[in-house]
Amino acid sequence: MPFYTTGYASESAGTEIVSICPPNGDMVPVLRGFRYRAGASAHNLYVMSPLGMTKTIEFSASGATTLELARDDPGKTTAGVAQSLATADWIAYRTRSGAVEARKITLSGTTATVAAIGEDVDVGADVWAFYGTGDHGAINLIAELSSTTEYDGLHVQGGIPAQRGLDAPVSGSGMPLLILSDNITNAGEFDYVQFEWIPASEDFIS
Repeated sequence: MPFYTTGYASESAGTEIVSICPPNGDMVPVLRGFRYRAGASAHNLYVMSPLGMTKTIEFSASGATTLELARDDPGKTTAGVAQSLATADWIAYRTRSGAVEARKITLSGTTATVAAIGEDVDVGADVWAFYGTGDHGAINLIAELSSTTEYDGLHVQGGIPAQRGLDAPVSGSGMPLLILSDNITNAGEFDYVQFEWIPASEDFIS
């Protein structure tokens, strides 16, 4: 199956470090491995799948700091009830070139304020809602202080599986997959993150 690898990434302490695997047709993204170097503080790492999708309803030029969303509740709770996005949640969106950018949001109504977008975003662009690191789309890992955390041969699959008949499952097919570090107190760095895309027939939501 095809692989997708991101390179070195770092930010100043207190700013999250993000790596994202874009969608690839109807295939399902899988986190297969990464190397992360923590600073003098332990960092939390989160692997995040979208809980839902929406669209943009206005054009946003490169450098703009707002995205106008068609709806503010594209995902569902574990009980299957519509869940509103909130300030400090995460989204990703598709730019005019087809690139996928991830941003933390400040939300007012359906207006998401973000760090400056890298490329033009057209009306009707896909927006994936990851929500917050404490929501049910996120898996928490720990990077110990002053150490290198390296995983190879992982199989963390995108999508939200059904659990106990209560969760609202979300297929990973055609979705992005995100990994981020909270990067608190003493900067860390990803040396690389490797993803793989697998056929939608191997999705495990049912």
